[in-house]
Amino acid sequence: MKNMLLSLLVLTSVFVFSYDYTFYDLGIANRVAKIEDKPLLIYFSSPSCIYCKKFENEVLSSKEFQEILKAAYIFVKINPNNKKTVFLDKEFTNNELFSAFGIRGTPTFVFWHQDKAITSIPGYMPLNDFKKALMYILRFLYENYKETFKVYSKKDDFYLGNKKIISVSKDDFDFAKENDKNSIFLDSLNEDINPYNVYLTKSKDIAKKLSKNGALRVLILEE
Repeated sequence: MKNMLLSLLVLTSVFVFSYDYTFYDLGIANRVAKIEDKPLLIYFSSPSCIYCKKFENEVLSSKEFQEILKAAYIFVKINPNNKKTVFLDKEFTNNELFSAFGIRGTPTFVFWHQDKAITSIPGYMPLNDFKKALMYILRFLYENYKETFKVYSKKDDFYLGNKKIISVSKDDFDFAKENDKNSIFLDSLNEDINPYNVYLTKSKDIAKKLSKNGALRVLILEE
């Protein structure tokens, strides 16, 4: 019995929650983020990092946190290894990405949008503060918000960005459909609309109805 309890304690201490919509290739994640016009949240982690596990177990496991990520961000996790990706037209290993971004410790979170860095958060941030940080960045990006995070963090605000219907090429349409697990292709409106999903359609009428019914991001195939 004692050994069984010890095993359970060990399993509990190392348990890390998985976010189903996590990307693991920065090049792919960045392209999807650009297609969908969303900021990219780059999470630099390492297997031995205690505060990375704390983030994943206590913050990333939160339903509210996940909904903000699904609706408004592309989330990519980078571990130090030799896996290769093509980012900004240059090939990197994940180890080289740590150097390229000047990462000195984990966890570090880099906010990135349309090939430009916005800001970074070094170290662990509690759930409520991190949720506020996600929405603060969205206010800054989409509404040119000027107040400091300290001021914003005290406000009762829930913001996921503005609704957008984005016309995309066939290559980008197919790329998002294939690589974003959060994307749903619709050729008819026969289900409830979840504002946290990304919708893809070939119909302008369906795109307009999706947006009217609450979809925050709709991709429509260019004619």
